[in-house]
Amino acid sequence: MRRSRFAALALSAAVAMGLGATAAVSVQAAIDRNTQQSEASPQTQKAVIQAAYNALDAMGKTLASQNKLAYDVTMVTDVVAEKGKNVPVKGTAQVRFERPNHLYVDLKTDTMERQFFHDGNQFTVIAKKEGYYGQLPATDPTRKTLITAAQKYGLEVPLVDLLEWGTSKAPKVELESARLVEETTLDGQPVEHWALRGKELEWEIWITKGEQRLPLKLTTTNYHLPEKPKFVANIQWHKADAVNSAMFAPRLSSDLKPISFNKVQPTPEATQ
Repeated sequence: MRRSRFAALALSAAVAMGLGATAAVSVQAAIDRNTQQSEASPQTQKAVIQAAYNALDAMGKTLASQNKLAYDVTMVTDVVAEKGKNVPVKGTAQVRFERPNHLYVDLKTDTMERQFFHDGNQFTVIAKKEGYYGQLPATDPTRKTLITAAQKYGLEVPLVDLLEWGTSKAPKVELESARLVEETTLDGQPVEHWALRGKELEWEIWITKGEQRLPLKLTTTNYHLPEKPKFVANIQWHKADAVNSAMFAPRLSSDLKPISFNKVQPTPEATQ
């Protein structure tokens, strides 16, 4: 079964932050504030879901129309620890992208630091504190390179789903319910605040209004797990001139040692 976009996004954040657990903020408060909407007729709910799709599609058109994307993220990921306790882990990510095959990500969390580079020829991961780097041949577009790195080597980069949103290659969003919580402001910008539910996650998203529709915040919760782990991300966007070609070339100092990546071993279920 194909994983929903935000399920993939929340999971990639957890794995890339060195946590190895599905990450996911609960939208229950939004639901409680909108009980009347939850009791709406099927026809009304269908119209609201369509309006949510329209907002997400408009956001996708804005993202896909940009040849360069530059954004910074602050995030908190819940890790389900022993005895079913959620442990929040904080992190930041600086993302710079130029279509179709140039990417730079600087990731820092409470548990790890990594830099990711795609220069059109190689995909490079640098772990400065540990003193190593690894490289893979990567002449494909960045989207395909990231999929290959994740599937074959377990190398996940958080919040890069935004790079493909609105393109023909992006997976389809499937909603079971939706509600427009409110029209408000976030970071001084007018936004629409949506509370949504898919097959795997409940999530909220704050999308700017106007001609340029961009996500400023998103939260998810995995309601299939009893701990309901949360993922929260605040996104700050920058102009295209924040992207320059020099940042896509990895800087490999002499004190870094090369390593080889191990391929992910398939689970018994996957081989049957």
